[in-house]
Amino acid sequence: MPEKRKNQNVSGMPLKRIGVCSIVGAGLFFLELIGFSLLELKMDFGTGLYLPVGIASAFLSGFIAGFVAVIKDKKKAAPIGALTGAIEVAISDIFLVLINNGEVGKSLIFMNLSVVAGSVIGAVAAAGIKRKIRY
Repeated sequence: MPEKRKNQNVSGMPLKRIGVCSIVGAGLFFLELIGFSLLELKMDFGTGLYLPVGIASAFLSGFIAGFVAVIKDKKKAAPIGALTGAIEVAISDIFLVLINNGEVGKSLIFMNLSVVAGSVIGAVAAAGIKRKIRY
């Protein structure tokens, strides 16, 4: 008799874990941006660092979300990473539009691509980790 899969739909994807990792990744993205904003207020870097820091924060949050989404079950890493990144992008974009009163720049496209790329790379990296055999 086949074993029941918890929290999975017909395709075998862990939807609950994907959703939670996406929410945590979006929260981490905003925490990184808040941290940089506080640092920028103290040190006055100028506007030239906004886009690189935004893209780096997006990539890092996507990487962590994709990594955590796949670390337990290493199957279908790339699709799970892409879905995690896409959901994180949707959550982040909704909040960014609300925060900016509906005005977003063209750089948002690069940050969205960075989140999805980071999430897929993180998921594939998590799938590639071998478990150590202990005797």
